[in-house]
Amino acid sequence: MHSRRVLGAVALGAIVVAAISFGIVDVSIADADGCVGVSAICTNHTVPPVAISFAALGALSILVSILPMVQWIVESIHAGRTTHHDVAIEKAVLARRRTRALVGDDRF
Repeated sequence: MHSRRVLGAVALGAIVVAAISFGIVDVSIADADGCVGVSAICTNHTVPPVAISFAALGALSILVSILPMVQWIVESIHAGRTTHHDVAIEKAVLARRRTRALVGDDRF
């Protein structure tokens, strides 16, 4: 993946999947224990298979998001510190044109 946008989208997408998965884990455990809508402390400690599978999915998506996130940060810092050769040439040509326009030289 060479685009910073793609890397950022993959990293953020994986983090969103992890957040949703962990939310599903919380709701499924609370629902299995009968704690939904109850203000008292729940003592039942059953973990449904849905919670385990979504916890694994959330952990996997967090691990998947680490590599693109690091690449995205490194490429963003690198792109911010370097200038592109074409942009530098264009800026130099524009500066030269402005200088010649001020002096009155029409050769360029």
